[in-house]
Amino acid sequence: MTVNSTIATLLGTVFAAAIILGCGHTPQPDPTSVPEPTPTPIDVAALLARSGEETSALNTFRFQLEHNQDGRTPLTESLTVTEADGRVVSPDAVSVEFAGTLGNFAVRSSLITLGDDSYMTNPLTGAWEQVAREVSPLGFFDPQRGIGSMMTEVQSPVLVQKSDTEFVIEGDLPVEALEPLLGGLMEGNTVEVRLTIDSDSLFLTSAVLDGRLTPIEPDGVVRTITLSEFNEQVTIEPPG
Repeated sequence: MTVNSTIATLLGTVFAAAIILGCGHTPQPDPTSVPEPTPTPIDVAALLARSGEETSALNTFRFQLEHNQDGRTPLTESLTVTEADGRVVSPDAVSVEFAGTLGNFAVRSSLITLGDDSYMTNPLTGAWEQVAREVSPLGFFDPQRGIGSMMTEVQSPVLVQKSDTEFVIEGDLPVEALEPLLGGLMEGNTVEVRLTIDSDSLFLTSAVLDGRLTPIEPDGVVRTITLSEFNEQVTIEPPG
């Protein structure tokens, strides 16, 4: 064997050994790399409680109430509401415009509550009249009481959606949590609830209530409550 062929053979052997060793080498971690963080599970009950606190602390907000199909919410024994649009000023002022039925007649009316005083336009004449405090919807939309208690009484809550802008939580809600608004309810009954919470402010932005709340309404009633215009400047005064 010539010198050149011997050198070539040695080089080939070294090259082959380098390939074999390289294939069997386990790369070492880069000490400068940053490991991917492990997502922290969301405590849904704690999220609901925090959202209730933040929403309850609002100074003002707008609410809208809608029903599907022929759904309606009783306001008095003879007056029901199909849709409502109102403003709340903490701690005890509400102004609402609503559409509904009075007996067999479709009506539109307005309601203002200031502390212990409530006023409503007569659905037939349009004139303002002082009415009993119990007619006011303030009980449920009271930032210190209604929304906070509703958020903490959701049973078996589950986070069904999470994005950069909102959390969506589903669960069951005892109808008693809504009694300050609706009065006589089906005690012991629950409705399915779907809550949407702003991921930045943690304010409740919508609540969808699926199920019967009163004995007189049909099955399949779905109510949607939407909250918006948080902490905007609002003044509510008694009717002139």
